[in-house]
Amino acid sequence: MSDKLALNGGPRTKQTPYTLTNRYGEEEVVELRLALESGKLMGPGGIVEEFEGELAQVFEVKHVVTVTSGTAALHTALCALGVAEGDEVITTPMTDIGTVAAILALHAVPVFADIDLETRLIDPEAVGGKIGSHTKCVITVHMSGMPCDMDTFMALGAESGVKILEDCAQAHGGTYKGRKLGSIGDAAGFSMNESKQMTTGDGGFVTTNDDDTARIASLFRDKTYIRDGSVGRGGQPIPFFALNYRANGLHAAVGRAQLAKLPALVARRREIAARYYVELGDLADLHLPRIVDGGDPSWWPIAARYTGTEPTRDALVQALHAEGLTISTGMSPANNILRTDLVQAKRYYPLTAEVPAFWRDIDYDPDSCPNVDELQRTVIRLPVDERYTDEDIDDTIAGVRKVWAHMIG
Repeated sequence: MSDKLALNGGPRTKQTPYTLTNRYGEEEVVELRLALESGKLMGPGGIVEEFEGELAQVFEVKHVVTVTSGTAALHTALCALGVAEGDEVITTPMTDIGTVAAILALHAVPVFADIDLETRLIDPEAVGGKIGSHTKCVITVHMSGMPCDMDTFMALGAESGVKILEDCAQAHGGTYKGRKLGSIGDAAGFSMNESKQMTTGDGGFVTTNDDDTARIASLFRDKTYIRDGSVGRGGQPIPFFALNYRANGLHAAVGRAQLAKLPALVARRREIAARYYVELGDLADLHLPRIVDGGDPSWWPIAARYTGTEPTRDALVQALHAEGLTISTGMSPANNILRTDLVQAKRYYPLTAEVPAFWRDIDYDPDSCPNVDELQRTVIRLPVDERYTDEDIDDTIAGVRKVWAHMIG
């Protein structure tokens, strides 16, 4: 057997930190300088509109509406799809809280469906069992850049009259049966915060192929102001309640440079993922996600599962960390949103426990999504980042195999 585990005094497999170079370079500096020299940073219009056009081309959609965050993108999209107070929106509790916050912001009711344990994604069959007379929308979360089974979801939507909103916060550049994620549903919301495949520091955008959805989204992100010159100051009609979610020219400048890097970035992430599937696929009790038919992920850290009982998952992770590997066990900041105070106490406001009327007639069983809990109990996330070198991935694979050889055999 190879050297002793680092946990037991042996040498660490990974002797150097993972390579994480600056994601911003001269390309972003050039675009920022051009934006500043233009004298117009406030959107919409100008460089913001140019960036939206470029996004529409890359993501193969008719319309893009930029906003200030991924949460703002989902909020804007839900509003544009007609979600209103008392409507039910089905999604997974294994997601960022922003997905649920966007629902609640419209005084709509979140309904939670379990995941498919093999794909790690929201389960179409579980969603089908939750659709009722009050269901307005389903949010399909492409978790970790892995495409959901969009054919089945779109069929569900067509059969029931329910809108399908893609949550693409982690899925830039992923495809499903040759189509870009974000171009398949009735609309989609993307994030561009600093942890995403492409980033503007923070930011987001809505994609859609529907003219009316785009029109409402564009109005909603800008307080309903009409800025094409047809309405003078004092004449804005303000047709409905809306917020200020405008992206600005600084977002757009950085975004244009990042967008140009996206194809190479996604290709590198796919190379890393492919190595894990080939070089770790034979390890006992380690199961990598099943990719849905026709799916081509753009990848975040890969949610492998350890299904053995001895040693424990946490003991394995401790040994992997000792080897110098960047291994994590949380799928999202809250793991299972069903189990948060927000949902269990329906704590909408920070300073009062009063539950708003729209949210009073539903109770949430914290045990109603057992596959989410099982994934959280067994997940071992393998690191994926386009900046990692081949040596970084060599060390990761060697470290995992070393721990498995010593602890599992």
